[in-house]
Amino acid sequence: MRERQGMNMKAEAELTPREKKRALRTMEIVAAAEAVFLEKGYERASVSEVAARVGVVEGNVFRYFPTKRDLLNSVLRSLYEPLIADVEHGFSRIADLHGRVRFIVWRHIRVYTETPGLARLVLHEIRTAPDYRTSALYDLQLRYTDFLRKTLEQAVMDGELKAPVNFPHARAMLYGGLEHLMWPVLSGDRVVEVDRVADEYTTAYLHGVGAPSSSVEQRLDRIERLLAARGANT
Repeated sequence: MRERQGMNMKAEAELTPREKKRALRTMEIVAAAEAVFLEKGYERASVSEVAARVGVVEGNVFRYFPTKRDLLNSVLRSLYEPLIADVEHGFSRIADLHGRVRFIVWRHIRVYTETPGLARLVLHEIRTAPDYRTSALYDLQLRYTDFLRKTLEQAVMDGELKAPVNFPHARAMLYGGLEHLMWPVLSGDRVVEVDRVADEYTTAYLHGVGAPSSSVEQRLDRIERLLAARGANT
């Protein structure tokens, strides 16, 4: 990460004043568009309003982003890249099935509670569009949900889950179920306790995919098997 930041700082230092000005303007437009899209949604948002928030004419925005959809894709990347990085950071610090699934659930619930505009934008307008599978969001969603695939595959290798696990079904169970559960949150009809819902949903989900209960005896047995397997490989 530090190496990448150093490279970015070096690249920024090598920009000409004109290039720096363009990069700054691009960031300002994306930030303004993010606020407008999250507040009003994609269809109701106008490029003219984005331009007004930046303090430029509408045509100036199109010099940076040829279409409204291009602007939306940049906004989605600006929102999803930090989210994916945050999930990756937390994910890398947890090793067991229950802990990882609970973290994935907990972090996803926070998307609904902390950025409901993003959830509404994705669920109501982008995922229902006919070009969704060729959109920028589709690739971002695959990266975002891939942590669940890694979790389940590792759990099979560690003996916490029995093979085979149908990942498309398992993914639909987790994210589809949360979507249904959090729908009232998006309409303002419900407020949830994130930790409590994450605990309850994780337990229900793991039961659904066939994970054994996490009794002390079972955890100790798993640890012994993992240590024995690692000892055989050394």
